Amino acid sequence: MPALSSDSRILVTGGCGFLGSHLVGVLRSRYPVVAFDVRNPGGDEAFREGSVTDAEQIDGSLEGMGGLVISHMAPRAPGIYDSTKVPFEINVGGTALLLDAAVRKGVKRVVLISSVAVVQQAVTAGRFLSTDLPASPDSIYGLTKALQEETAQFYHSQHGLEVAMLRPAYISMGDTLEDKYGLRRPSVNWQFIDPRDIGAAAMAAFALKDLGCEAFYLMAGPGAEQRADISHTMTRLGWVPQYRFTEFPLD
Repeated sequence: MPALSSDSRILVTGGCGFLGSHLVGVLRSRYPVVAFDVRNPGGDEAFREGSVTDAEQIDGSLEGMGGLVISHMAPRAPGIYDSTKVPFEINVGGTALLLDAAVRKGVKRVVLISSVAVVQQAVTAGRFLSTDLPASPDSIYGLTKALQEETAQFYHSQHGLEVAMLRPAYISMGDTLEDKYGLRRPSVNWQFIDPRDIGAAAMAAFALKDLGCEAFYLMAGPGAEQRADISHTMTRLGWVPQYRFTEFPLD
């Protein structure tokens, strides 16, 4: 399928969160974007209120969309990831509902915000992160991300849905080091990635002329190229991270 045209509308789930709002901001430089979330704290007019667990709300929100970014996740509130109940309902079940609706509504392309947590055991073991590594999560969060990718692979193989599965690591602002919780780390490592660079990768995935169901690592801290195959991401997507975190102390 060809690249998404600039007049194609894109729905971003979790579009009012820390990462989602940055994705929306970057994508709006080229596409008409609608943020989909359970609340709208910023008063965004191009917003649809709803839950990824509500099939009817999903169907209505995907009507007329050409692209979809799946960036929602269960909140990391205390106790949420102690069991599978809420994470599976939101992260896994919500993604399955979205992908199923995308096929039925004729959505052309999907960007799934996955995570390096899909291969966390390989990260811990110090292995080089290639895109053909098998899933090896070590947490319920990572398990939900691995299942999101499995679900995407199913809808690709059975229905031809094109999906770019982006695997960022530690998301932090490249100029302030502030993360989604308002925390600022005193030093950096290879896993750091700015949310605006994730947005740039998402935009590149929508512009790609040929896409199957593919995984892309997104890290930009010092030494990232030696730890993960971001060279593939840069070559395949034409992606160059703008924030490399070189001015900060190393861990």
